[in-house]
Amino acid sequence: MPPLTGPALWWRLLVIGALWGSSFPLLRLVAVEMSPFALAALRGGFAALAVFAFLAATRQLGGRLQLRHWLVLGTTNGWVPNPLTALALNRIEAAPAALIHAGTPLLVALLAVPLLRDEPLSRRGAAGLGLGFLGIAVIIGPAAFEGGASFTGGLMILASGVSYALGTVYARVVRPTAPVQLALGQQVVSGGVAAMISLPFDPGTAYAQPAWVFGVVFVLGALASALPLTMFLMLLARARATDAAMVGYLQPPFAAVLGAALLGEWPAPAVLLGGAIVLAGVWLATSRR
Repeated sequence: MPPLTGPALWWRLLVIGALWGSSFPLLRLVAVEMSPFALAALRGGFAALAVFAFLAATRQLGGRLQLRHWLVLGTTNGWVPNPLTALALNRIEAAPAALIHAGTPLLVALLAVPLLRDEPLSRRGAAGLGLGFLGIAVIIGPAAFEGGASFTGGLMILASGVSYALGTVYARVVRPTAPVQLALGQQVVSGGVAAMISLPFDPGTAYAQPAWVFGVVFVLGALASALPLTMFLMLLARARATDAAMVGYLQPPFAAVLGAALLGEWPAPAVLLGGAIVLAGVWLATSRR
């Protein structure tokens, strides 16, 4: 089966990008209320419940255990990057954080060359990645770091991007046959390990939160984690890893819009210009003409 291209690829990237992009302002909203690992534990728990409910409703429970894949992806896409992102969003605003994270496709492309021999980096793909990086540079210029961004927070977001890139390439290498079940296992590992780290060190008050905090974390787990993750794993089974990773370029515009609505963090003109350049890079790298 040929890899997905054109509109069939684009609408999936847009939906996943919108859902994942919303996680940055939502995390920033609650990161000051909970410790990073407690937040990651609840987020993973709610995400696992959402995927479990979907599998139960569609009678897809059961099948072969993929424990090794659960452990690897639960680490690279779960309990390692989630607390890092929560910590970073105490130091950096939502839009710049999403924009730094948008460099993940560059990391995936670099890893894909030696690890995925069927995905060589074409000149058009390299040009698209370069254009996307230029868009990120426009937004992450000096003006983008006014109003709360920090070097430490940026490094944390970059480290989480490296972790996600490793997970993306791994999932493309192993090509899991049951992506929804894999999403469930990944969230169980993600939330479970985060909880095991959190419980001995966090005070009991870490989980004693008002209802609105639990509501936001539920949205984070179900709609900004479980749903886009499941869609992304399904996409990886049908698309090139470099193309699928372009979803990272689409998250910043959605993060900026929701950040403005929820947090009053209005994007500067440079953010809007850089976002347009990023979208152009995504189109160039994912189109096959």
